[in-house]
Amino acid sequence: MDTQSEIVEEENISEPDSAPATQEKILELQQKNSRLLTQALRENMNFQNQVRRGMQSELDALKEQQRGEQFTPILRAIAAVCVEYRKLLSDETISGWTRRTLVLMFDELEEILSEYDAEIFSSNVGEVRRPLLTKIVTTVATADKSLHNTIARSRRPGVMRNGRPLYREFVDVYVYDATAGIKKSEAVRTE
Repeated sequence: MDTQSEIVEEENISEPDSAPATQEKILELQQKNSRLLTQALRENMNFQNQVRRGMQSELDALKEQQRGEQFTPILRAIAAVCVEYRKLLSDETISGWTRRTLVLMFDELEEILSEYDAEIFSSNVGEVRRPLLTKIVTTVATADKSLHNTIARSRRPGVMRNGRPLYREFVDVYVYDATAGIKKSEAVRTE
């Protein structure tokens, strides 16, 4: 607004017969200011939410780093090597020097895992299956209800870190089948 129109408005405000017009102008200005204030508050709230989200994602990333989560992919690869290839040591064709070297290599890899709180584990027969840490390879039918969902055999050990799997254990699991006992007794009679 230029200064002349402001002066005119001031003169109009000071006139007694234009009081309703002045009130109307003041009301319009208040409504306009109210809309502007509402818009500014909304934009401010959106900005604050963006900043909070950004800070939260940065905080989450820093917490992951502090827990060593950035090493998880590497630890998974090491766990896979330890679990999959350690069975090579049972091969009788490997010479003594090569066997000792492999044992030392696997021991070093296991040490790296333990430095980052990862551990190699294997379930015992009869233990209740831990779904998050194990993968079922086969099921074994049993007539004993108490054995249902328990470990029948551990085929390959697993590796976990802070209760979460890096490499899942492969297991055979008992599954309750009421007819399993009947089938066995019939098979014995036929023989």
